[in-house]
Amino acid sequence: MAEEQVGDEEFLDIAKDPARARALRGSLQRLVQGGGGEVVQEMAKEVLAGRLGLRDAMRNSAYREALSERVRDGFRALEDLPPNARQAAEEEGHRRLAEYQEEIDEERRQRSGPARGAGARHDGRGWSLY
Repeated sequence: MAEEQVGDEEFLDIAKDPARARALRGSLQRLVQGGGGEVVQEMAKEVLAGRLGLRDAMRNSAYREALSERVRDGFRALEDLPPNARQAAEEEGHRRLAEYQEEIDEERRQRSGPARGAGARHDGRGWSLY
């Protein structure tokens, strides 16, 4: 059985918007698969499980150093790309963020149910004062 994971909202303070929070959570999920090495994999598991906040993880020198190394490698790889490939990667990132936002908007619509006047009565679920 898979371990329960925190939701996108866990990363809103860092990511600043829901689409970027979803992208950050997705990146951590990929790191759990082992692409960043054992130390980064462990950090991602701890953060996604909610046992450790991402800011707290960055205060841990072993996690910070391992993740910083992966980030430097990623920036070097990006810098080594030809300009047209770099631009294509940037456009893909923007496209993916737009897709995440569309997913989030659709999830919100589904949670809120049918629109008023659509013949459905509200059953009281989904209301919040916060």
